[in-house]
Amino acid sequence: MKSRKYKIIVSLAILVVIVVGVFVFNNNRQSEENREAQTEEESAESLIDFESMTDERLTAYHDFIQSGGPPPDGIPPIEEPIYETMAEADILMVDQDVVFIVEAEDRVFIYPQRILVWHEIVNEEFNGEKVSITYCPLTGSAIGYKGSFQGIETDFGTSGKLINSNLVMYDRETESYFPQILGIAVDGELKGQRLEEFPVLWSTWGRVKEQYDDAQVLSEDTSFIRDYTDDPYGSYVESSGFYYSNALIYPVMFENDQFQNKEVMIAGRVGDEPFAIPKKSLAEDKIIRFILGDHSLVANYDEALDTARVFIEDEEEEIFVNSYDVMWFAWYAFFPETMVYE
Repeated sequence: MKSRKYKIIVSLAILVVIVVGVFVFNNNRQSEENREAQTEEESAESLIDFESMTDERLTAYHDFIQSGGPPPDGIPPIEEPIYETMAEADILMVDQDVVFIVEAEDRVFIYPQRILVWHEIVNEEFNGEKVSITYCPLTGSAIGYKGSFQGIETDFGTSGKLINSNLVMYDRETESYFPQILGIAVDGELKGQRLEEFPVLWSTWGRVKEQYDDAQVLSEDTSFIRDYTDDPYGSYVESSGFYYSNALIYPVMFENDQFQNKEVMIAGRVGDEPFAIPKKSLAEDKIIRFILGDHSLVANYDEALDTARVFIEDEEEEIFVNSYDVMWFAWYAFFPETMVYE
């Protein structure tokens, strides 16, 4: 009997030691993971030099890459766009539908948001030059990029990755990664190379109809089976879903509560110097003048299209600066050093 009791006591003691050991191990491991996570976060921030787009800063962006779910080109770009007349497009469109405008040299092209939300990139060729019209629904940014740079001719695909909730494109020539908002390769052969932008204006179908008579409108005949009447993220027409919630789906590198996450900014860069203007402020003031580094800039509100055009005020001429609509959280996540007009 004593032997049996002794064995039971020993077994209980061993069990207690095991439980305590596991508890201590898990606590130590959790503390170590927390310390490592904190160290990685601190080291990432310390790597970033906000005076210029350094290699270390680009590496910090690259290290924050996350999977958005789909594989490369799982969100398929439109490679051979088909266009229709405004009268043909008007059959399916409503005045409140968001559209993106490209004013090419000899023609105007309209890209409905409800089509691009399913494809994110349209690869085109204007006057013999490869271009890509890009749109990220998670950050509300539509930007045009030229495919000719560094002696190569390329176009872009969707990588299935995100940085700061923003679409990461890859160029088909070298497969380097380009976050759409950043427009600079964060890895690969082209790391550090910046793409040349061109304007893509954000407006609505009703406004566009009043301003353009013979624009070409991207057709729903894309060769893909998609329900272009259904936006998987919500609705700009009905003011619902992700676009009107303050919540984010994916984490970002830097956050700031100066504005609501999804507040729309008119944002751009002069060289490496970023700026952001609340769109509602520009709509109220019509004209906003501000200083960015050594430059005097003016932002003009285009009431007809509900968009903005930004220029550097030079003594002899106004120099156009590309800007575009973008959600506040996304712009700040890439450019926490941004100048903000208030």
